[in-house]
Amino acid sequence: MGVAQKFEGLIEDVRENFGDDIIALRRRIHEEPELGFDTEKTAQKVLDAIGDLPLEIQTSVAQNGIVATLHGTESGPTVGLRADMDALPIHEETGLPFASKIDGKMHACGHDAHTSMLVGAARTLCQEHLRERLRGTVRFYFQPAEEGGGGGRVMVEEGALEGVDSVFALHLWPGLELGKAATKPGPAMAAADAFEMEIRGRGGHGAMPHLTTDAVAMAAQIVTALQTIVSREVDPVEPAVLTVGQIGAGTAFNIIPEVARIAGTVRTMSGDLRERMPRRIEDLARGITRGMGGDIELDYTFSYPVTRNDPEAVSLALDVAGRLFGEEAAVEAEHPSMAAEDFAFMLEEVPGAYIWLGVGDVSGLHTPKFAFDESVLPRGSALLAALALESLA
Repeated sequence: MGVAQKFEGLIEDVRENFGDDIIALRRRIHEEPELGFDTEKTAQKVLDAIGDLPLEIQTSVAQNGIVATLHGTESGPTVGLRADMDALPIHEETGLPFASKIDGKMHACGHDAHTSMLVGAARTLCQEHLRERLRGTVRFYFQPAEEGGGGGRVMVEEGALEGVDSVFALHLWPGLELGKAATKPGPAMAAADAFEMEIRGRGGHGAMPHLTTDAVAMAAQIVTALQTIVSREVDPVEPAVLTVGQIGAGTAFNIIPEVARIAGTVRTMSGDLRERMPRRIEDLARGITRGMGGDIELDYTFSYPVTRNDPEAVSLALDVAGRLFGEEAAVEAEHPSMAAEDFAFMLEEVPGAYIWLGVGDVSGLHTPKFAFDESVLPRGSALLAALALESLA
């Protein structure tokens, strides 16, 4: 890192010149949420917002992703700034005047804000007085399919991070004081894996259970027993979560079904534990079902890896946030989150940091009432812009 950049007035610059536009873009995206890789309309809104800037723009990355490149006045390293664009299959209950117009889809994880803040950062850095301070290149990544699709992995596979020296991303974070920034070195968010299990027995009349092998009874015992893997087989100081989030069986109240199904997620921070979990789940469930005369079939999917921050990138990020927001507003997080993030794929390729931006005491992420104070948006744009300026100082 070279001489420290000066950030006096940067937040005010963003707010005065682009604040209304950032908020308006966020609302347009929020009204028309899209899922997974199918973010064509969202991508078009981004293109409309950055099309007049001096950027090299590549479209159709990871289907509907965008990579926009800004060259500084001198050659130097390349820093990446990333935002996710996709929404969630949730029915919105915020009552906002710009609430989702599409039933069953909602921006309940702040990706509309992330995208708008990155557009704000791009517009800010393209101003001549700031662009001339860039000693290198900035790449802006607008990524689809964070919510389970692994769009970050696809961007990496398609070579979007080639030549990049560092990479940063922000995420709105309920529970963290409004406008504060927090991150930590090393593991910041968990690896997230998924399982589906079919429990097979022998169906029959609900009044004649002795003639059946009850798939519901087996499923109930499996759900209970699975909780002992973390509580009794994992070191209590090692973070791990095993959650059964779906269970289903049967067609009528008086019929014992032949098949039951459960599904869930496993969150770990340790690579060794992550590798061991599928075998333990299968062995435990199979032992229960075979003891009761049934069997199981397990489908286990390794999904997002641990989001692992580079210590030097974290140091830079906290230093920048402290100079931009005030030292008290730049916090090194004490604990990682057991939530997961596909920015992890980018961090496996390039050193960088994932940063939480506080939105205060609001409804949690992935809930139908998630909403936040939009005054945080110019602050996020300013932080992203400052991270680029300092990385290319």
